[in-house]
Amino acid sequence: MRIRRFAAVVAGLSLVAAAAAAGQATADVQGKPEPARNAAGRTAAQGPQAKAQAQAQTKAVAAACYAYYGGITADGLNGNYKVTATRPVGVTKYAPFKLFPGRASSSWYYWQPSPSVGYYAGFVLRAGNLYAGAETYYNGSNTPKTSSKVLGGGYGGFYSLTSANYYVPGTTKDHTFLYALNTNGSLYRYRVNGPTGPVVAAGHAPGYNGFKAITVISESPTYDTLLATTKAGALWTVHLPVTAPLKGTLKAVRTTGFKAYDQLVASRCGNGTLLTAFDNTANTLTVYAMSKAVGSKTVINTIGTAPATQNAEAHFLYTGSGSDPMVGE
Repeated sequence: MRIRRFAAVVAGLSLVAAAAAAGQATADVQGKPEPARNAAGRTAAQGPQAKAQAQAQTKAVAAACYAYYGGITADGLNGNYKVTATRPVGVTKYAPFKLFPGRASSSWYYWQPSPSVGYYAGFVLRAGNLYAGAETYYNGSNTPKTSSKVLGGGYGGFYSLTSANYYVPGTTKDHTFLYALNTNGSLYRYRVNGPTGPVVAAGHAPGYNGFKAITVISESPTYDTLLATTKAGALWTVHLPVTAPLKGTLKAVRTTGFKAYDQLVASRCGNGTLLTAFDNTANTLTVYAMSKAVGSKTVINTIGTAPATQNAEAHFLYTGSGSDPMVGE
């Protein structure tokens, strides 16, 4: 069973989604995150005016985009909230609920096995173990029943985790991977078999000793692309074919400016990327709109900075409903 992005909407939130996709102001009345449904795609700019057009595109697309994030606190609460790419940045806080501690998390994907049950599933690093977590919502409730299971040990050296999930109905070219940075300087890949595992090792590569945080910005039948920050504050893309061995092609996007951020979380925004960077020390988040990544020519517009309201140590994206594959490169 593969993790899929379903077209179904969480019960009671379809009107909120429609208004936000149209770029309208909305008042959230539900306490449960909605799987992302962002603005419609736009054609990428071409020709000699490509940079100016891409600049305009990131501004226009970002204004209509939003994302839902989970935030795991030191005492194991999940303080989730919605971030809207407006000026100023909009942050809607939801009531926290008990989850479990974790220092890093993948994206959490939405499933709806029946009309009365919906749940999110994701993977979390805690101490030396990798956990599969779930939040289950029954009969339209806004308060989930949470659960977790240990998938295995030996993960003590991992410190940044992200997931790639490529699935298009009618094709057989789907894959779901976890990517993780390790203190030994290597990037690791694991194949995911089902919404809560198990996971199987799918290779690792050295050469990532200076990197600090990763997030997925592209998913395709043949490759995934990560966006990564370094400890010195640079921003890079890492292009990774899905075939073995694991070997990345790195391109510098920015050489400075991202040192303060502990985590990156990306979501699709039209034909580009809505990037949220979290500074856990200052307890703030900064939202960026990115064009398709083309090395140092990538257009990155700063939308704004806002308080990250839940004092979380690990942030992750809620996604699934109506979400197309990431197309950031």
